[in-house]
Amino acid sequence: MDYSIISKTPKQFLSLTTLKLEEFEHLLKFFEPRWEKYYRYRTLEGKARKHPRTKEHGNALLKGTGQKLFFLLVFLKTHSLQEHQAASFGISQSKVSKIVKTLLPILDQALSDMGHSPLRDGEQLKKKLADHPDKVFSYDGTDRSINRNADQKAQEKEFSGKHHGHKVKNLTLCDNEQYVHYLSPTVPGSQHDKSIADEFPIALPPDSVLKQDLGFLGHAPQGVLVEQPFKKPRGGELGFSKKLYNKLLSSTRIVVEHANSGIKRLKIVKDIIRIHSTHFRDLVMVVACGLHNLRVKSPLRSYTSHAHALV
Repeated sequence: MDYSIISKTPKQFLSLTTLKLEEFEHLLKFFEPRWEKYYRYRTLEGKARKHPRTKEHGNALLKGTGQKLFFLLVFLKTHSLQEHQAASFGISQSKVSKIVKTLLPILDQALSDMGHSPLRDGEQLKKKLADHPDKVFSYDGTDRSINRNADQKAQEKEFSGKHHGHKVKNLTLCDNEQYVHYLSPTVPGSQHDKSIADEFPIALPPDSVLKQDLGFLGHAPQGVLVEQPFKKPRGGELGFSKKLYNKLLSSTRIVVEHANSGIKRLKIVKDIIRIHSTHFRDLVMVVACGLHNLRVKSPLRSYTSHAHALV
C-alpha cells in the first residue's frame, strides 16, 4: 500500500487510518519533526547509528515520513497479522514488529505536542481543567481482551468474572464533547473500578460534576458533586422518582460510553491484542485516546461546534 495512492481515495483512506486526509496531514506536521530528530541518531529498526544522518537512502524501507505514519495507523486500525502487514507494504514480516515499536512512541510524542494525549496523573486534572467551560465530566472503566497468560497467578489477576475473559483495564474521564482528559494506568482485568479509582485518585476543580456508575459506589473526590444511580435495595424495589433519576442520568452518562467506543475504533484495542509487552499494551491505549481526541477536536467532525481549524 502506498500513502500517496490511497490518499486519493478519501473513503478508503479514512477506513484504513480512522483519519480524514486533512487530519492526517495535520498530525504529520507534528510527527515529522519528531521522526527527523529520532532518525538522525537511530535507524528505522531502532539501532543506534555510528554517525548522525539527515537524509534517507534512496532504497529506504517505507520511504517518506507520510508513508511511515500511514503504515503505523493502518497497523493500529486493522490489527492485521504481521505477515499481512508486511505483504501490504513490501517489507519482511520480521521487520513489522520492530518498526511499529519504533514509530509508536514517536506518534505518542506527536500527539502530546498537539495537546491531545490524556493525562496519566489524576492529581494534575484539577489544574488542567480549571478553565473548562462547563466542568461536567463522566468517569468509567473500559477493558481490553488479551491472550491467556501461561502463569497461573497472572491468569487469576487478569481474568474478569464480569466479562468472562482475560482482560486489562483502564479508567477514562471525558467531558460532554467526548474529549478524554484522563486515562488511568493499565491494570489487570480482575480489579474493580472503585479500587482502581482509590489506587489512582483524581482531583477535579471545585464544584465540578462527576457522573459515574455503581461500579464507583463510595468514590467521591473532594469538592466534587457526584451524580450516581440509586442502587436497588436487596429484596426491594426503587421508587418511581429514583427509577426516573437513574434513567435520566444514564441518558447523560452515555457520553463516556461513546468516548470509549471512539477509542476502540482501533482494532488493536478492540480485539485481542497479540503483543505481550505490558508497556506496549499501555502505550497503545494512550495513542488510541490521543487519536480519538484529535478526531473530537477536528472541525471536520460533528463532535462539537467549538472545534478549532486545523492549522
